[in-house]
Amino acid sequence: MVFDPVNLLYFAIIAPIAILTGLFLIRRDTEKDRLLILIILSILLFVVRIFLVLFADTIGIMPYLEYDIIFYTFLTVFGVLFTIIYVLKVEKSTLQEVGWKIKDKKKSIAYGLIGYLPLIAFMPLVLLLTGIEVSSTITWEKIVLGIEFGFILGGFYEETMFRGVIQNHLSKVMSEKMTVISTALIFTATHLWYLPFTGYGIYYFFVLLMAFLLSILRLKGDLLASAILHGGIVFFLIIAI
Repeated sequence: MVFDPVNLLYFAIIAPIAILTGLFLIRRDTEKDRLLILIILSILLFVVRIFLVLFADTIGIMPYLEYDIIFYTFLTVFGVLFTIIYVLKVEKSTLQEVGWKIKDKKKSIAYGLIGYLPLIAFMPLVLLLTGIEVSSTITWEKIVLGIEFGFILGGFYEETMFRGVIQNHLSKVMSEKMTVISTALIFTATHLWYLPFTGYGIYYFFVLLMAFLLSILRLKGDLLASAILHGGIVFFLIIAI
């Protein structure tokens, strides 16, 4: 396990930005200012990720992360608190209302697992174009980081904010098809510069494909299905590389 105190400066930068943005958005009318909220929220989610690039030398960048468990534990707590506070205070809603009300658990789990098939089929092309070497070594650091980065940050924080909040807003003003397309494009755009552009940008094609699948799963059900797919894929990538 590694730990670099410099990484904690990330929160000194991001926390004030998130708080000030939240205070601004709290004063908006969720229905009247829907477009403004969508734009600002999308920019904030991009900024939160892009600032991680500034610390790439000490925390790494997907798919090559440094195992700084302390930093990612703080990041996980930050992500969970931000998500809950945003939904309650800005959206003036509940987690259940934005998608975490599970009506049919078995159906959601089945949909989430089926969603792996296209991504697994796409994976050999990613490996071929990027030259990634699959590791056979599994450590406790990888497992902890996979849970935090995959299932909590990816499955809860990102699914709530993108497929929950953003997709819900878009569905009020767009057709189902355009909602899926727009949410997928916004999600992919927030990864710009966070992922390497190697292999003809294959990482971004992979993320775009995943984003479409996640939005479709949310459209057909609840956030549990998309969280299973999102969290599981990221967990697998961290474990396998």
